[in-house]
Amino acid sequence: MHHRKNLTGKRVVGVSLLVSVSDVLLNAVVGMLTGSQTILSQSLQGLSDLITAAIVYMGVLRSKRKADKKHPLGYGREIFFWVLIAGMFMFVGTGLVSVLIGIRQIIEPTQITNAPLMLSMLTFGFVTNLYAFSKSRKRLERSAGRKKLSKHFFESAMVETKATFIVDFLGTVSATIGIVSITCYVITGSVAFDGLGSLLVGISMMCAALLLVLDTRSLIIGKAIPEQLQKKIRSIVLSHKNVEEIIELRSLHLGSSSIVVLLELHLSADLTTTQIESLCDTIQHAIRTQIPNVYTAQIEVETPNRELK
Repeated sequence: MHHRKNLTGKRVVGVSLLVSVSDVLLNAVVGMLTGSQTILSQSLQGLSDLITAAIVYMGVLRSKRKADKKHPLGYGREIFFWVLIAGMFMFVGTGLVSVLIGIRQIIEPTQITNAPLMLSMLTFGFVTNLYAFSKSRKRLERSAGRKKLSKHFFESAMVETKATFIVDFLGTVSATIGIVSITCYVITGSVAFDGLGSLLVGISMMCAALLLVLDTRSLIIGKAIPEQLQKKIRSIVLSHKNVEEIIELRSLHLGSSSIVVLLELHLSADLTTTQIESLCDTIQHAIRTQIPNVYTAQIEVETPNRELK
């Protein structure tokens, strides 16, 4: 049980960061020794993962700062900004470069050597990235509950975990592409497969970066919480007998692990001011107790438009 509690976003990003460091250093050395563009792209992919993980890690730390006068709701949403920056770097800084390297190797091939060393390095990269990926996946699965992981991925605001999930999955896929391309080179003797491997790694990085940027964009704009969670909030509010109707429920993600809820309620007409204040406090407490991720729940008492006519 203690292990489950310690699988935090910070820890998941830290594991991804360590794996990325090994990818960059080892692949860079092997790439220079063998002349393989696929291995060089693996190094670039590792560099992308490293910078992405470092940016996201910094974002996690900055988003944990306490609220102040300039930011009364805290800094939780800052994590979205840094994940967006990481995705843009992944697309342009490493994905596009790997594509260009692969195309050059196909058009103007250069000799590569020591296939066993290349395959050993790629296998090592596959194992380490798969381990880091399993950590990100496990945290997403635990937060998903009974929901399908694919559905939860697009609904969740845990962008730091989703970023590492993507880059570690990408690292695993890239290593697999590398193993296949170098194996094809060994079988056929055609260096074009080395270039093709680099090209495919670059394309996969660009696709993953695009997915990350588009997902983060909706959170920056102000994405509402999942419908299932909205239903739970409605159920909590309507369980109080003096609540006649929920006129409106608005929500948004305040960060990767906190949300804001705004409610407009129609209450019983015979309540005194003191009773209304007490009821609102009770509802707020119930929401925050049953849904710990709720940072604040603001309640306004309104009269429906139909009763004003």
